[in-house]
Amino acid sequence: MIDPSQITPVMPADYYRRHAARVRQLASEATTPALKEHLRGVADEYDRLADRVRTSTAPQGETT
Repeated sequence: MIDPSQITPVMPADYYRRHAARVRQLASEATTPALKEHLRGVADEYDRLADRVRTSTAPQGETT
């Protein structure tokens, strides 16, 4: 079985950042603590994906 953490995302980092921002907006509008927490976790995962894209596409020696 393939470990998802070993797969490089295929979309540009900005794509994941936009989704993270949208999900955070939804979290700010959510009415239950459990939903807010879940959505914040989803947004954090989008940010991690964006970071992985940036790291995997940065020139050698550059990680930003």
